[in-house]
Amino acid sequence: LGKNSAELFPVSNVSLLTWGLLIFLPSWEYLKPAALVAPVVNAVLYVATISFLLTHPDPAVLSADLLSLDGIVTAFRNPDGVLAGWLHYCVFDPLVGLGEVLDSQQNKLPHFLVVPCLILTLLFGPIGFLSYLAVRTVCLASRPA
Repeated sequence: LGKNSAELFPVSNVSLLTWGLLIFLPSWEYLKPAALVAPVVNAVLYVATISFLLTHPDPAVLSADLLSLDGIVTAFRNPDGVLAGWLHYCVFDPLVGLGEVLDSQQNKLPHFLVVPCLILTLLFGPIGFLSYLAVRTVCLASRPA
């Protein structure tokens, strides 16, 4: 793309648009397609970044054992590898958030209870997902039979 990782990194901030939609416009009729725009943009950038890494391999990464923590640390010393890892989060975390919103709508959960889960998913991924599952479980279990 003719840019280095530091120059491409700001593009990943497009994922904040998805989070804004999920938090503030969950009932918007175009939520699903609009919420997918940022993950698609970041996925395309991810493919470009991975393609660059595969065609311009870092010798230290080639010899790294990616089944060990030390090997992963070595791989992520390369700014391109860090960008790829970050883009991975920027693709999948908003998709988890979209899943939380769609599931909460299907199960008629109050959105004000979902918002903290979305914020936790944005910031801490799995913690937000687990908090959503906890909220969902409590809400569904507290309904009359």
